[in-house]
Amino acid sequence: IGIDGITLEGGGQLVRIALGLSALTAIPIHISNIRGKRPRGGGLKQQHLSAVKWLAQCCSAEMGGAENKSKHLEFIPSQDKTVGSIDVSWPSEIDIGGAGSIGLVFQAILPYILFRTRPGAGGHGNQVHVTIKGGTNTSFSPSYDYIAQVLLPTLEKIGIPHIRASLDRRGWSTGPIDIGGVTFSITPFAEGGFLRPFDLKDRGDIVRFEARAIIPRDCEARFREELNEGITRLSKEDAEVDLDVQVEESGHRTRLYFLLVAVSENGYRLGRDWLYDHKIKDAGVAISKLVKQVTKELRQELYHGGCVDEYMRDQLVVFQALSKGTSRVDVGRSSNGEPVPASLHTETAEWVAAKLLAAEFDDHGMCRGRGYV
Repeated sequence: IGIDGITLEGGGQLVRIALGLSALTAIPIHISNIRGKRPRGGGLKQQHLSAVKWLAQCCSAEMGGAENKSKHLEFIPSQDKTVGSIDVSWPSEIDIGGAGSIGLVFQAILPYILFRTRPGAGGHGNQVHVTIKGGTNTSFSPSYDYIAQVLLPTLEKIGIPHIRASLDRRGWSTGPIDIGGVTFSITPFAEGGFLRPFDLKDRGDIVRFEARAIIPRDCEARFREELNEGITRLSKEDAEVDLDVQVEESGHRTRLYFLLVAVSENGYRLGRDWLYDHKIKDAGVAISKLVKQVTKELRQELYHGGCVDEYMRDQLVVFQALSKGTSRVDVGRSSNGEPVPASLHTETAEWVAAKLLAAEFDDHGMCRGRGYV
C-alpha cells in the first residue's frame, strides 16, 4: 500500500501508525514524502528509526530507506504468520540514541505487543517488559507523566489489559540534554482474545484535579499560588473539588513542566500539559504563564463535556479500528451544539487506519472496527 507522507497532518504520526499497523497485519507499505510538512526538510528522525528497526526485527520485515533523514521507506513484513511473535521472556530495550520522545516510540510499538505477543500457559499472567531510553519530557509529544496519568488509565478503561509504566530516569529536551528511560510492563491479549468495542459516554462532574509540576524548588511557592487561582477559575461555583498536588525538582532553571488532570465522577481523566519552551528571563513570570496556559486549555477541554481530551482522542483511533465492532467516544459539543471537530492529528490517524484496516469513521467519534484476533 502506498502512503503519501504529506497527507493531512503530514508529520511523524502518520509514519508511526502506518508502521505499527503494517507490522501487526503483515501488509507491506511504502511511505513517500516522509514528514513532508515539517520544517528543515522532514525525513526520518532517530525516534522513528528506533521504532522501525524494533518492529522490523519482531515481524522479520525487509526494509528500504531506513536511514536518518530518509524521505521514503519500504516496510515489507514476513507473510509467515508463524514468525514474528514476541517471546514474552525476552527483556527488550529500545535506545532512541538521544532525547527523542519515549512516548511516541511507545505509541508505535504498543499495538504489536498487545495483539501479536502470544503468552504461554498462564495467559494474562505473562508480561512483556520493554525499556525505552530517550526523552521523558520533550516538546510536542506525550510526556511520561501524561502517559502514566491519562493515557494508560484510559486504555484500561476501554478494555486493554493493565500496563505499568516505571520511570527509570527523566530525560529532557530543554536545558542540558539528558537521556532518560521508562520501562513498560505490558500484558498482551491471550491467544484468541480480542479488543471488544467500547463506548465512552456520560463523563459526569469533575470531582478532583491532580497537578504534577516539575520545576526548580524555589519556584514552588509561586506555582502553588498561581495554581490555587487557576483551580478556582476551573471549578464550578460552590462545587467541592479535591486537589492533589505533587511538585518535583527539575534540576535546571530552564526546565519547567506542568500537567493538570481533571478526574470525573465516572472515572474519566482529561489532561493538559506544557513543557515550557519560551526563553526565561524571570522564573516567576514563566511559572505564571505556564500555569495560566495549562489551566486555560484544560478549561476549554472541560467546557465541551466530552469524555476525552483532544490528544487522547487521536490516540484512541487505532484501538477503535482494532476493536471488533462499533466503538463510540463522546467527544463533546461545541458552543453551536455540534460535535467537537476532530483535530488534524485525529483525522490523520483515522485516514491511516481506514487505509490499512478498512475501518469506518464518522465525525462524531464513532468507528466500525474490523477487529484483530
